[in-house]
Amino acid sequence: MADRKIKLRDLRRILRRYGVGVDSKRGKGSHVYFFRQFPEGTFGYPVPDEPDVKVGYVKGCRRRLRLTADDGVSDEEFYGK
Repeated sequence: MADRKIKLRDLRRILRRYGVGVDSKRGKGSHVYFFRQFPEGTFGYPVPDEPDVKVGYVKGCRRRLRLTADDGVSDEEFYGK
């Protein structure tokens, strides 16, 4: 299974399992800013605040927040399949 388009509410639920937070003070309201803390600092990724999140944003979010297969999180584990 590869990355795919996903509902924003589902992405929020998935990211919450990995300790990812939402910073409501960042941005101008058109994006949701997800962040995750690591020993070397805090990394974040903005995602458009729309019902469906496009594949490019899902891929970018997973890469930036270290939730890829290279980081030990398989696609099946990430999507819950």
